[in-house]
Amino acid sequence: MEPLSRPPIAAAPLSAVLIAGEEGADFDDSVRGWATVLRELGPPFEIILVDDSSTDGSGARADLLAGEIPQLRVLHQSGRRGLGAALRAGIAAAQYPLLADCRADKQYLPADLKRLLERIDPVDLVIGYRVGQPMPSWRRWLGMLHRGLARALFGLCLERSDGWLGARGRGRRQLARWIFGVPVRDPECLFALFRRAVFERIPIQTDGDFAPIEILAKANFLSCLITEVPVTWIPPRAEPPPSGKELRRQERREIWRLFRQPEFGPPAQAPTGMVAAPQPAAADAGQLPPP
Repeated sequence: MEPLSRPPIAAAPLSAVLIAGEEGADFDDSVRGWATVLRELGPPFEIILVDDSSTDGSGARADLLAGEIPQLRVLHQSGRRGLGAALRAGIAAAQYPLLADCRADKQYLPADLKRLLERIDPVDLVIGYRVGQPMPSWRRWLGMLHRGLARALFGLCLERSDGWLGARGRGRRQLARWIFGVPVRDPECLFALFRRAVFERIPIQTDGDFAPIEILAKANFLSCLITEVPVTWIPPRAEPPPSGKELRRQERREIWRLFRQPEFGPPAQAPTGMVAAPQPAAADAGQLPPP
C-alpha cells in the first residue's frame, strides 16, 4: 500500500514549545533568539514556554519576557514533573498546525529550525540529530573496525556516527533501536518539528526524559514518515545532577508500562486532498518500516 501524500505545510503557522528547567544565564537570550527567528520566517507563530518548576528564577524571568514578546505564553508546572509531562502540557496548549519542540537554553540554535522546515512537507515529523562534538579516538577506531568487519563479513554498509554523545547516549540509542524499533541516529535529541495532528494519535505516557523516544516509537508503529537533519549542539555548561534512585525506578516502571501497554489515540481520518503518492526512497524521505 502506497503512503498518502502530505499537503504542504512548511509555510503554515507554527507553535514552538520550549521546555525550561534549570536553564541559567542563557535563558533570556535563547527565548529572544527563538522569537527573532520565528518573526523572520513570516507566518504567524506562538511560543509556549513550559516552566518545569525551575529553581533558578527562569519562571519569573519568563513572565517578564511575556510582557516583551506578545507571542509568548508561559505555563508553570506545579512541582518538578519531568520532560514528558512538560511536553504534554505544551502540546495540549498549542494551536497551530506545525509544532516544534526544544530546550529553552542555548544547547540548540533556533536558526536550525529552517533546516527542519525545508524537510517537513513530504513527511510527518523531522528529527534533529546532534553534531559538532568530536568523537574520542578510541571510539573512532573501534567504529572503523566495526564497519569494516560488517562490510567484509556480511556485506552491510553501516552508517558513520556524526558525533559523540557519551556512553549513556549510546546506551539509550540501543534501547530505542532494539527494544522499541526506532532506527534513528539520535532518539533523545529534543529538537524536532511535527505536523501537530500526529499527536492526536500519540499521547505521551511517560513523564520523564524517555518521552522523545516514546514519541518516535509510537510514530514508527503508526507508519508515520520520519526524516532526520543535523543540528548544531552545544553541551550545557554544567552537567545535570544525577537522577536519584527513586526517579530511576520510576523511569524503569514507565518504560516497562509503555512496552506492555502503549496507548494510542483514535484512528486518524485522511485529510481532504490527500492522494496516494509514489513511495519515496527511505534514505531520502526517512520512511521507517511499517509495523
